[in-house]
Amino acid sequence: MQTKTSLKQRLHEKDAPPLLGAFVGLAEPALVEMAGRAGFDFIILDGEHGCFHPVQLEECLRAADLIDLPALVRLARMDPVAIQAALDSGAEGIQIPSMETPLQTQRAVAASRFPPLGGRGYGSTTRAAAYGFRTRKQVMDKAKSRDVVTIQIETKAGVENLDDILKVEGVDSIFIGSSDLSLEFGYETPGTPEMDPILADITSRVAQAGKVCGVHLVDWHTIEKHMRLGVRYFTVSALAVMGVSLRELTGEFKRQVGA
Repeated sequence: MQTKTSLKQRLHEKDAPPLLGAFVGLAEPALVEMAGRAGFDFIILDGEHGCFHPVQLEECLRAADLIDLPALVRLARMDPVAIQAALDSGAEGIQIPSMETPLQTQRAVAASRFPPLGGRGYGSTTRAAAYGFRTRKQVMDKAKSRDVVTIQIETKAGVENLDDILKVEGVDSIFIGSSDLSLEFGYETPGTPEMDPILADITSRVAQAGKVCGVHLVDWHTIEKHMRLGVRYFTVSALAVMGVSLRELTGEFKRQVGA
């Protein structure tokens, strides 16, 4: 099953409201299904800070397809083999952390795109090919029109080289890794006011380059500010949201019973 409007298209709808995605760091198909039923626009299966065996990854992607929920995979690093494996498993795109140079970005794009746009290998019996029930043309057309390539900017080097990185063709969106970026600049949290001009600079440069910009939410009160800067999508951690809800529930219970 596919959404009538792909995530790739929705990200570029400038007059539409921003999208909300959820990082899922546990290889639990039920959690993926819950995220979709809760109304998230997409999920990111987190292979950087989570743990996904290839079979578990496919099961989570299958659960996302069940409810028509676009699913990206965040890799641990820029690895062409891992990129191809994620896309062959049926992910609607990939997200790569800690990108710092145009050359790294070019390699990421090349690994994500079929020739002549890149060097991704074609497998006729992968899940992306419906185990052989899709033609090569169908697989390649779908990849070209729907697959999302997202790179994360979360180091000083990435910020310094951002203008050249933005010139690389084939990148759909730039995700600001504000947590790691705040560590790089020596700030205690990504929400510290000193981070504001850094984030504003990045988002404005991304917008000027005609790319889509996303950021992880650490404070709901900053949504409007980020929207004014041109952020097109936000993410939260599904587990963090669940943790907050569980703490609030147990705290309220203890208050009610006087514990």
